[in-house]
Amino acid sequence: MRLELILGISAILILSILIINSAHISIVPNSSLELNIESFSTDKQLYHSNEPMNITLEISSSKKIDNVTLNVLGIKDRRNNYRISRLETVNLTGGINIFTYSYTTPSCYGCAGIDAGIHDITAIVSYQEINLNSTIKIDIQS
Repeated sequence: MRLELILGISAILILSILIINSAHISIVPNSSLELNIESFSTDKQLYHSNEPMNITLEISSSKKIDNVTLNVLGIKDRRNNYRISRLETVNLTGGINIFTYSYTTPSCYGCAGIDAGIHDITAIVSYQEINLNSTIKIDIQS
């Protein structure tokens, strides 16, 4: 009885770890293709109005694939529009693929229309039935 309980708890813990660690990994059914968002980041977390920002997206692929859609969006203004909105179709090589985006943060006053504070930036990677996403938070102050 005690051994069965320990084995049951161990199985649940292992399954939980696998689910958590595979949050950004997808496998196309009937294929050997694996995609993963390895990293999604900005060069720092605190920004000020009109400051340069560098965004880096690292994607791993188990093989070369064409026509992968990347969408990076974030920093909603007061009208609920994204101030960052970058959509592109890319070809991935097997291994790590690195994409960098440069952006200037909007003003936190006047007609720029964003409030100072925490803002989300999301990366979405799409290929056939795979849809991966990762969100980071940045702080923009005036």
